[in-house]
Amino acid sequence: MNTEYLKIENIELTATFQYPASGVILCDARLLKLYPEYFSPEEALPTLALKAGETSKNLGQCLKIYEFLSENGIGRQHTVHVFGGGTISDLAAFAVSTFKRGCRLILYPSTLLAMVDAALGGKTGINHLGYKNFLGSFYPAEKIIIHTPFLKSLPKAELRQGYAEMLKYSLLSEDLLLPDFASPLLLEDDLILSFAAYKMQICAIDPYDHKERLLLNFGHSFGHALEAASQYKIKHGDAIVLGMNIACDYSFQADLIEEEEWNAYRDWLSQYPVPAAAFRFLDETPFEDMIPFLLQDKKNGQELRLILPTEAGIKVVAVKLHQPAAGFDTSRVEQGQRP
Repeated sequence: MNTEYLKIENIELTATFQYPASGVILCDARLLKLYPEYFSPEEALPTLALKAGETSKNLGQCLKIYEFLSENGIGRQHTVHVFGGGTISDLAAFAVSTFKRGCRLILYPSTLLAMVDAALGGKTGINHLGYKNFLGSFYPAEKIIIHTPFLKSLPKAELRQGYAEMLKYSLLSEDLLLPDFASPLLLEDDLILSFAAYKMQICAIDPYDHKERLLLNFGHSFGHALEAASQYKIKHGDAIVLGMNIACDYSFQADLIEEEEWNAYRDWLSQYPVPAAAFRFLDETPFEDMIPFLLQDKKNGQELRLILPTEAGIKVVAVKLHQPAAGFDTSRVEQGQRP
């Protein structure tokens, strides 16, 4: 992995859309319909329309990308331009990273979630065998070009998914100004850049997710399990906020935090409007149904490294799963040190 690409300087915010000069384009099919003026120049580049969504993040679409790149004679020296949200970024970047051992890659995130999280840091992935991001690689884009006017056409429910990651970042860093979810939000470029820059700074320190970057997974082990168990009916951001709530509840039950801290975390997370359907699914889903997804997510057998609130802040905690009781063996929790 070229860690030189994990720099804030590689993020470019632009209010003016500029069509790529060379290479090929992989694009969310909805963007092509929403912005025909962007993607219909006189000399158009070869373009492949992709279906967005977690259920489309699969080997079938990956093979479709390989065939498209091959048919257009793409080699390692060519640039693949990817336009779309988080699922398109994950899928396309994975395909590009594995096609001929990697082509040049530029990402153009079109959703808030992708702008502040999914397109940053070089993680790629597709879902397989029912598991979230089961196949993946580390392959940061040479450049991330953020065209914020894309957000004007983004449905409110999709904007909310980006807010979820911003909420997570605000719990990890006191320096980030959290938007008010309860009122109409003007997403200024500087605000988006501050959250994007925070993630890039962490990824530059720990590119392969071994130490500091692990903390960015707060809520993700439980959240990814919820997504997969619901067959992706629960959206990513909604699942992550529920995952952070579950993590806080577990920390309180395991005596990692006091009641006052638990209430403070829950109050902060309550700013996020989790849909009622997601709450219902959580209430109706036995914990045993999530255990297989938790085990596959961390690939640690019967031991997980969860990101949990502790008295000393949010940290990595080693946890033993106690499967017969369909829960955690709280007597075997070992608090990890922040890397």
